[in-house]
Amino acid sequence: MVRPNWTNHSGQTTGTGLKWSDQTVKCASPHFRAGARHGSNMSDPHRSLAQEIEAELRDDILRGQYRPGERLPSERDLATRFDASRGAVREALKKLEQVGLADVRPGGVRVMPIEDATLEVLGHLLALGDHPDPRLVSQVLHVVGALMAMSARTAIEQASDAQIAAMRELIRSLLEQPDGVQHDWRELAVYFTEVNQNLVLRLVGNGLKTHFVARFQAIGEISLDSDQTRDAARAQLLNLDDAIARRDAHGTARCITEHFAFIETGLIAALAERDAAPNAASREARS
Repeated sequence: MVRPNWTNHSGQTTGTGLKWSDQTVKCASPHFRAGARHGSNMSDPHRSLAQEIEAELRDDILRGQYRPGERLPSERDLATRFDASRGAVREALKKLEQVGLADVRPGGVRVMPIEDATLEVLGHLLALGDHPDPRLVSQVLHVVGALMAMSARTAIEQASDAQIAAMRELIRSLLEQPDGVQHDWRELAVYFTEVNQNLVLRLVGNGLKTHFVARFQAIGEISLDSDQTRDAARAQLLNLDDAIARRDAHGTARCITEHFAFIETGLIAALAERDAAPNAASREARS
């Protein structure tokens, strides 16, 4: 699994990551060059090339190839590396600055700590390598679970009787899904934000959905093929329905926190299985 280097504000490395060769630093990958020349159907090929450059440099930074405080190569050197105009390079560097990964100054461009970047960067971190870092998956789920629990608690405190009934109807629809189908609570999460009318929660939720939902879906669904797992998933929904029916705001929040712990366990197990498969195949090939 590819894990990014984690650095503090002084630029000290706090984790392990890929070590790229000097050849990788100096030359664009063949994949990049092919994509830059032939891979775009966009009406503005100049902008498409800038996006390609930005993506390559962004991943270099996220993998720890460039550390906080270090200078990126000059516009001229980057234009040579990517076989691009300096205008395309300048546009790519501007985007890196917008997401908080670079500080563009007249004297050059310095890399910023990942911790100072925007939420958009986290989605790209999850996409590094074949599978996302389990540590990042856990952290994201803890934050998302806490936000949904808070949203649910405030929604229950403000909900009308009709809105409580609508919440319970959404839960009933989940309970009616066939055995073995993973329950999707996203519609319920959206309804909580509609009821509590918390714009900040809604906007944060939209950002999380944009950057993370597709990444998690790519990991794979939680296996519900055992009676024990199916029973646990169903019990979570029944407990949530009971808490909502009783207008128990804190109980509702607790049920959601427990659900996200359940999701975390399943996703981490799915990642472990995917990591184990190529290792097992490699051992079999050597034997």
